[in-house]
Amino acid sequence: MRSFFKWTGRVLGGVVVLVLLAAGAVYAMSERGMRKHFDVEAHRLDVSDDPAAIAQGQRLVQARGCIDCHGDRLTGRTIVDDPAVGRLAGPNLTRGGRGAELTDADWERAVRHGVRRDGSPLVVMPSQEYNSMSDADLAAIVAFARSLPADAAPSVPLRVGPMARVLYLADQIGLLPAEKIDHAKTHFASVAAEPTVAFGRYMAEGGCVGCHGAGYAGGRIPGTPPDWKPSANITPTGIGRWSEADFIRALRTGRRPDGTMIDTTVMPVRMTKMMTDVELQAVYRFLQTVPPKTTGTR
Repeated sequence: MRSFFKWTGRVLGGVVVLVLLAAGAVYAMSERGMRKHFDVEAHRLDVSDDPAAIAQGQRLVQARGCIDCHGDRLTGRTIVDDPAVGRLAGPNLTRGGRGAELTDADWERAVRHGVRRDGSPLVVMPSQEYNSMSDADLAAIVAFARSLPADAAPSVPLRVGPMARVLYLADQIGLLPAEKIDHAKTHFASVAAEPTVAFGRYMAEGGCVGCHGAGYAGGRIPGTPPDWKPSANITPTGIGRWSEADFIRALRTGRRPDGTMIDTTVMPVRMTKMMTDVELQAVYRFLQTVPPKTTGTR
């Protein structure tokens, strides 16, 4: 009996050692990614305090989902606070917080490239969705942020937990979007807001790809909780029979053509309802040109 307990103790001790070694390896490899350096060439923005630009920026921070992570007044918001996943939060971007130190170039690097001034990557900043944003739209967002009252709300410090690190190494969560971005990409000064396929592509690349995939066929959204529903197929296979009016109504009200409600915990109708008629028309017309794909293949 004594030898049995001795053997069991050795086995358990070995398991503990293996777990600790594995945890150390996960930490070291994920930390190596977070300590990478990205060289991003400075890009000029012309930020104006014109009321029209500020109004456009106010609409864009809602339509582009900035408020989801940074709060309605951009004073910061905790997204996740879980021992396993970590503490993920958007900082205070007003002049009373992080916004006080951000130059035009800092904003451009952070939003389009997911990179700080020193070249280190931002955590869970979805810059892959904003990398194609035009200079004019980005400048309008900056103008709105700078027009807000300075709020001294402290930015919540980030902490990346063990589960988030494992998912990052398995390429199942976009922890460091800077790794996935073409940092040499040429940016448009502006994009004409017209009900065209070209403008619809611009809007869809910045608002649909993150959930529906690069092929717009939907499926499980990487990094989401297990109980989240998959995103819908928005190629002609999925919404090919919807009329333009059906599409606009769905994105404004969250109601499908058959009268059933879309799950707004997954589909951000709070964002899409802020889009203009022209933007929605353009996205619909672009999606009609996307190759039909099997649902779930993203």
